[in-house]
Amino acid sequence: MKRRLIILLSLFVILTICVLLDVTGVIDYNIYNILSTNEIGFFTVCANAITSLASSEAIIIITLVLIFLLNTNHQRLFVIINTLISAGIIILSKNIFLRERPLIGSELLSSYSFPSGHSLIATTYYGFLIYLLKRSKCKEEIKVIGTTLLTALIILICLSRILLNVHYVTDVIGGVILGLVILLVLVYFFDKTFKSKEKEKPLLKTLSYGFNGILHTLKNERNMVIHFLVMILVIIAGIVFKITFVEWGVCFVLFALVLSLELMNTAIENVVDLVTEEKKAKAKVAKDAAAGAVLVAALFSIIIGISIFLPRLLNL
Repeated sequence: MKRRLIILLSLFVILTICVLLDVTGVIDYNIYNILSTNEIGFFTVCANAITSLASSEAIIIITLVLIFLLNTNHQRLFVIINTLISAGIIILSKNIFLRERPLIGSELLSSYSFPSGHSLIATTYYGFLIYLLKRSKCKEEIKVIGTTLLTALIILICLSRILLNVHYVTDVIGGVILGLVILLVLVYFFDKTFKSKEKEKPLLKTLSYGFNGILHTLKNERNMVIHFLVMILVIIAGIVFKITFVEWGVCFVLFALVLSLELMNTAIENVVDLVTEEKKAKAKVAKDAAAGAVLVAALFSIIIGISIFLPRLLNL
């Protein structure tokens, strides 16, 4: 690992010196001139679509999805760390080297050119996903297909930056090399901090328990059904009377409060019944207090609802 890291860092230093001294200028400008003469066509549209997969918006969305799909908090943490470190190094390196973008790119993007941020993030982010896929318990066929697709995606994102004329060739090469450096370091620390006995359930599976609890309460608790019906009526009324953004926020907070307390009330009732089936004073207090919490929240929700909708009803 150390040997590969030294080689990659040496290559990046050499490439950086060549870029700063404009040694690579002839190659960069010739390729740029060839591509800049092409008109916008099908390949340009495809390049725009592919390059967007390494944009900050796409990475944030994919990360949010992965939080639910990944099996352990260790994996989730390193995916987020990967994103933050890569973004920080992109900003830092661009503002250190201060290389101007190609002319066509400078009309669209104001940031500096070296190294290519999209190429770096594609290498580190999708490269780390390849690493996680390879060490997963998936079938070998799925690993091969996934690795092939992710590798192809990295290559296509890098090529798209050149095709769109927003980066020189050396910008992309620099982004890939620096991305590989970050990836090696990230994988090293991931392995060092990984616990082999760590066995967590996927987040989607744990969320299913919550949905099961909600469905059970809806099926067996009349009050929960009433709360849901009232919520639907309030939402319809809010759309009809065009309540403000702040009022919508208040309504949804109250929805969450009442429904959550009703779920807690059901949980407490079931726990009390599980502990004892006898009629005991303390068991009754526990159940009554839980029901009282729901009642308090419901009453205040009604008062706030009246204050929001009554003035609008009077103005009809």
